[in-house]
Amino acid sequence: MPSPPLSSSLPALGIIKFNFDTAFIIATKEAFSGVIARNSPGLIMVASVLHHSVDIDAFIVEAKACEAAVNFAIELGFRSIHVEGDSLSVIKKLSSSSIDKSIISPVIFDIKSKLVFFEKITFSHVGRVRVPTGHRGNEVAHLLAQAHRRFQLLQYWIEDAPPEVEQVALVTYGSDL
Repeated sequence: MPSPPLSSSLPALGIIKFNFDTAFIIATKEAFSGVIARNSPGLIMVASVLHHSVDIDAFIVEAKACEAAVNFAIELGFRSIHVEGDSLSVIKKLSSSSIDKSIISPVIFDIKSKLVFFEKITFSHVGRVRVPTGHRGNEVAHLLAQAHRRFQLLQYWIEDAPPEVEQVALVTYGSDL
């Protein structure tokens, strides 16, 4: 199976790009997901932090973060999206036409069943390498996942994000946020 495409740039005109990532607190066995969506000029469209069950597997948390991105896109009426995350296994399974039989198969199946809601949807893997600005390709979503220190409950922002996340998005993508 070929590797999914790598990405870390802004989306093309008319496409909304969703990045997802997770952060784990080993001591308390908690996991948090960050999802952020940007348009082609780099403006933040939506951002969220989600809390996950204590007994959930790390692979499932990553898949659920991706699922949250797809669900947000549907709820907000976005019809052309690009979903990007640093979980290679999730992206490969979503890019594959074969039936998944892993622990995350129910989540992968759920995401794939929602593809009909989109005119265009693509998935890509972004590595943990630094992009030309010096930031990690998925750093904005990762910072959101780490925002759990301030937001213990489910938190959403529309056309906004926590200040430290906006700052990294501005530096990373050079947009007038």
